[in-house]
Amino acid sequence: TNSTFSARMACASVWCSQILPFTTSAPVTCLPNHFRCNSGACIMNSWVCDGYQDCTDGSDEEACPTLLPNVTATSTTSLGRCSRFEFECQQLRKCIPNWKRCDGLRDCQDGTDEMNCPTHSTLSCPNGYKCKDEEACIMTTERCDGFLDCSDSSDERNCTDDTIVYKVQNLQWTADFSGDITLTWARPKKMSSTSCVYNVYYRMVGESIWKMLETHSSKTNSVLKVLKPDCTYQVKVQVQCLSKAYNTNDFITLRTPEGLPDPPLHLQLSLKKELEGVVIARWAPPISAHGLIREYIVEYSRSGSKEWSSLRASKNYTEVENLQVNKLYTLRVAAVTSRGVGNWSDSKSITTMKGKAIPPPTIHIESCKENSISFTLKVDTNIKVNHYIVNFFWTFDTHRQEKRTLFLDVGNLTAHTPYEISAWAKTALGDSPLSFAHVVTSGTRPASPSLKAKAINQTAVECNWTGPRNVVYGVFYATSFLELYRNPYNTTTALHNITVIVNRDEQYLFLVRVMSPYQGPPSDYIVVKMIPDNRLPPRHLHSVLTRKTFAVIKWESPYDSPDQDMLYAVAVKDLIKKTDKIYKVKTRNSTVEYTIKKLEPGGKYHIIVQLGNMSKESSMKITTVSLSAPDALKIITENDHILLFWKSLALKESYFNESRGYEIHMFDSTMNITAYLGNTTENFFKISNLKIGHNYSFTVQARCLYSGQMCGEPATLLYDELGTGEDASASKTGKSTDVAAIVVPILFLLLVTMGIGFVVLYTRHRRLQNSFTAFANSHYSSRLGSAIFSSGDDLGEDNDEAPMITGFSDDVPMVIA
Repeated sequence: TNSTFSARMACASVWCSQILPFTTSAPVTCLPNHFRCNSGACIMNSWVCDGYQDCTDGSDEEACPTLLPNVTATSTTSLGRCSRFEFECQQLRKCIPNWKRCDGLRDCQDGTDEMNCPTHSTLSCPNGYKCKDEEACIMTTERCDGFLDCSDSSDERNCTDDTIVYKVQNLQWTADFSGDITLTWARPKKMSSTSCVYNVYYRMVGESIWKMLETHSSKTNSVLKVLKPDCTYQVKVQVQCLSKAYNTNDFITLRTPEGLPDPPLHLQLSLKKELEGVVIARWAPPISAHGLIREYIVEYSRSGSKEWSSLRASKNYTEVENLQVNKLYTLRVAAVTSRGVGNWSDSKSITTMKGKAIPPPTIHIESCKENSISFTLKVDTNIKVNHYIVNFFWTFDTHRQEKRTLFLDVGNLTAHTPYEISAWAKTALGDSPLSFAHVVTSGTRPASPSLKAKAINQTAVECNWTGPRNVVYGVFYATSFLELYRNPYNTTTALHNITVIVNRDEQYLFLVRVMSPYQGPPSDYIVVKMIPDNRLPPRHLHSVLTRKTFAVIKWESPYDSPDQDMLYAVAVKDLIKKTDKIYKVKTRNSTVEYTIKKLEPGGKYHIIVQLGNMSKESSMKITTVSLSAPDALKIITENDHILLFWKSLALKESYFNESRGYEIHMFDSTMNITAYLGNTTENFFKISNLKIGHNYSFTVQARCLYSGQMCGEPATLLYDELGTGEDASASKTGKSTDVAAIVVPILFLLLVTMGIGFVVLYTRHRRLQNSFTAFANSHYSSRLGSAIFSSGDDLGEDNDEAPMITGFSDDVPMVIA
């Protein structure tokens, strides 16, 4: 017994409905230099207050300037000399164009053109963004998207990282003969090309769920091979930067090219009774044409000949003429679309022998079970039947052909599934006409498996699905939709998961179905984009060193021994400030060590490392070291309060700014309550209203700039000076001498002693200076113009008390100034 298996699929017909433009619930606005009537209509400003009711409700002539009471109509300077298309100023009788009336600019010297102007209705945008000039409403996603949607450009001003929206520009598509759709677009404005990738979303018109194709690439083009032929799709491209995706509602509508049609069905051959050598061929259209069938190609060949002749047919039948009589001919037919000639139908044979017609076989159903059908075939003729051809057709995208003899017992069928049985007999004179039978198997039809598939590296796809147990599953995959249903790769397993090895740098479609003991319905197909070689995540990312303001991280390249420089993107996300920074590292080393600087003490950060082309990412979280606790925390008690004193943290922490301040907390052990007392930028803090008999613990730490951040270690001091039953004020007064009564007098005595010492030194210095000056003057010789000193030997024995100067060289005179 020989058997073959092929797939059939149908693309549902889709009617394209007109896509309505986006509208808001805000009132209709008019163009510049136009006036909006209360009824909603728009007229030109020149028609306002011109004496004619141009609005149906007359609102354009309401609240208009009135005539001056002392001016007559007959005066040469009276109102009314301007035309209906002009406005007359009350002073100087100047005429100005009506469009300048109530335009917000003062054109009349007296300003009457801007007086008593009609009030425009206030524009509200409950579901969108209102332009600053209040002229229009736009969608929220159009704000900060790089496009000027407001006439005053206010939608693109004051944009921040939280409000900016990256949207691709000039999204276009083209289709080639192979059926692939090529998408091209332009990068969004001001977007970094090295830190963002694009994801392609698509859905068939009429569907509500978008399917996503990850490109893993920052290239501005992508090829779609996964769309059904001859169907209408909506496609959009979304920008993803690190872990943030920018939504967009802009999409294009495209029509996929026609595919190759399925083979025509039920080819029937008969002889034309009036003429010899003429065969009539009839057939049914393909189940799925994948487009518009232009024509059919009918080929025929005489038995024993390797040559085929062909003719064209515009309908589902044709006549093949000028055939030789009493010869066996084989015919087949194929449909043609703009894509080309489709698959051929089953071949049928017939002998051009007049008066020798072969009747169709009779199909008799013997039994019908959940997974099998038994039937018999019989032909009422004396012509010898060589064998029968039987086709089974499923309703869920499959076509199975069996070749059997007289008695058939077909197994491996699906419960509660309708089958169409077509059969014909092959004889020495040719093929008989077709016979048909329709039958539905008993039981309950099984559900389709639910499939999930994803790429785990460059060549491996991991597939998981849900479904019944104790069955054999078939996994089918191909690079395009047509290949998936015509000539897919396949593998079988009895498990609910399998890893399939495929080619690199491709996108695949996967589906799974039960193969045994029945031919089950298939799952929905899943699109998998393979990860290119250079888009694997960095390996073994970890922290080497973490300090207060920096951290050293280390990782390995996605694959060993890179042959070229690799650009890494290191994203540092501050989990407390909700900000992020991106650094670039370019290296060819297999192991990379990088220092992240300018971190906050006690900060919490999420580190993401990936290649610059937005590969799979590796991530980790780190917490920097907190600032140390303040030193020398002490308490000074006063009459009705206490003072906490400590040393400035800036003396030992170069990363601490005194303006940051300190936080003070208190724990009452008696009440078991922790309280936040406040913060200060000084080195002391006043605490009042303490209760008698309670023990307190005070903590001081560097002030946290953001909630939840442990910016500094706490310094803790226990205070239990308030005794039970004592008067609080008396207790504090008695204790005040402990420190203050000692420290203050000592400081005062030190200052007094230092002052007296300075006075004594200065007085002694002045006395020595005066004595030496008098001595020098007494030895001064006016004749010589100098002072003369002698040694003690020249003075004689009677002058022992005379002053003596020694220690000077004889060669160097001493000069006294």
